[in-house]
Amino acid sequence: MVVFFVLIASGCVTRNYDSNMDLGKSQLNEENYLEAHEAFELAYKEGKTPKSRELMDLSGLLASGMKKYDEQDFESAKKDFEEATTYKAKYREGKQMVSKAEEMHPVSDSATIEAVVGNDEAKPAEETTEEGFKAEDEAATDTKGKEGSKDSDRALSKSQAEKLVKDYVDMENFSHLQIEYDHDAEKDYIFHVFEVDDPSQKSGHKTTWGWYGVNKETKEVYEVM
Repeated sequence: MVVFFVLIASGCVTRNYDSNMDLGKSQLNEENYLEAHEAFELAYKEGKTPKSRELMDLSGLLASGMKKYDEQDFESAKKDFEEATTYKAKYREGKQMVSKAEEMHPVSDSATIEAVVGNDEAKPAEETTEEGFKAEDEAATDTKGKEGSKDSDRALSKSQAEKLVKDYVDMENFSHLQIEYDHDAEKDYIFHVFEVDDPSQKSGHKTTWGWYGVNKETKEVYEVM
């Protein structure tokens, strides 16, 4: 009776071992190393054979290396692939995984170098960008300065000067007053502000309210004495 149960138990172990080994191999063909590792690990727990141990170890190294490579942790990935390349594989599937590790090892190594070089090259680029922003700011300031100088150089028109005089005299509140341009005096416009004793007559007598000058550059209004 005891022998019967032992035979049954060994049969179950063999079935579980074989199914997990088959599953692991199929995952290897798809290069799903994490799933293969999990299957070989279950097979090893069932049978603890040298083959299941070898495939479990190598698939684990490849799964770890691939994960770190995808995460761009190239230095750690390189170590996993390097360890796999030194594994003394005895079985066909194990040797295939060693070949895969040998294929990935230089890839991860070059990726590490590119990442380091890329970081070194990025610094001057950042500095150049900062210098570029500084140059742009200076150019913008210079442009604004030039625009400002253009505004200041733009001559005051006669009509603008007349309005300044009207505001200065407050002609809006003195509707009887009139204004007329008289002449230019170097950098100034000269205006005559007056009132007419009989506005209905063009030839009515003018009574001077005042003479006013406007500086064309400063826009300053002043009374001409």
